Amino acid sequence: MRLVLAALLLLPLAACATKADIRDLQLELRELSQRQEALLRELQADQRVSRDSVRAVGTQLSEHRAQMARTLRAMEEQIIRIQELSGLNQQELAALRDQMDRRPLTQPGFPGAGAAAGATGGSAQELYDQAMTQRGRGNLTAARIGLEEVVQNHPTHELAPSAIFYLADILHEEDELGEAVETFLRIPEFYPDSDRVPAALYRVGVIYIERGEPTRAREYLQRVVNTYPDTDAASEAERALRRLGG
Repeated sequence: MRLVLAALLLLPLAACATKADIRDLQLELRELSQRQEALLRELQADQRVSRDSVRAVGTQLSEHRAQMARTLRAMEEQIIRIQELSGLNQQELAALRDQMDRRPLTQPGFPGAGAAAGATGGSAQELYDQAMTQRGRGNLTAARIGLEEVVQNHPTHELAPSAIFYLADILHEEDELGEAVETFLRIPEFYPDSDRVPAALYRVGVIYIERGEPTRAREYLQRVVNTYPDTDAASEAERALRRLGG
């Protein structure tokens, strides 16, 4: 009987000890959870820093590759120019070198920029014929040099508008659309009576179509139709306007 009573007296004490242990365990678990959360936050911060570092390195590599690509393109263009010029025969090369030595320090392709008609550097016809020969061979750089010489040295010659027209045509072929438009428009600006004017205006309209600017395209195409109705350029302009829905 005494043993039973002693056991009954110890039960509340055992129960109290168990609750205390549970509370201690809960506290330890909470502390452990808090430490884990803190470690997780540190790990996530480290991961963000690592990602930023990798991204920065990737950006630098991309910029470096882009710079290398630009450098390679520039080198390729220089090689192509050398190859184009090497296609000239010795007489043509000597003539072009002589012309370049005499070239006025002005922007190429614009008439009347400091050179007078009949200036030295070869006759307009010779320069023009040599340039068109090189254009036919696909030597566009050499062709441009010769055509620019026609315009610079012989701005009042009857071939000057044609030289400008083919300069613009080469720019168009090289996808320099903005410069091509400006060059084509030099013909009606400086040579309004030239028979090249309708074709030049038509080509400006075509370029604006390629650039996705139909309103500007219609402006120039309609100008050709209205001002030069009996020309081949007007017929082409009318067809282009129909395709545009104008």
